Amino acid sequence: MVASLLRLHFHDCFVKGCNASLFLDSNANIITEKISNPNRNFAHGFEVIDEIKKELENECPQTVSGADILALAARDSTVLAGGPNWEVPL
Repeated sequence: MVASLLRLHFHDCFVKGCNASLFLDSNANIITEKISNPNRNFAHGFEVIDEIKKELENECPQTVSGADILALAARDSTVLAGGPNWEVPL
């Protein structure tokens, strides 16, 4: 899971900045990053972030952005797995 979250964070930030655009769903007019070939294998990572977002929305609606959730989840899971720590500016 650590690798999935860290890679999702990288992929989100790599394309025009850390803006959670990775979580936008496709429609008839546009294919989003979420289902692009590099991101198709991260379904469980998307599910984890969706669950965190759902819990946060219940506790503090419209307060924490998807980009912040992904950045913190990637950092915290890395640290919990024994990896390096880094500052996440909020």
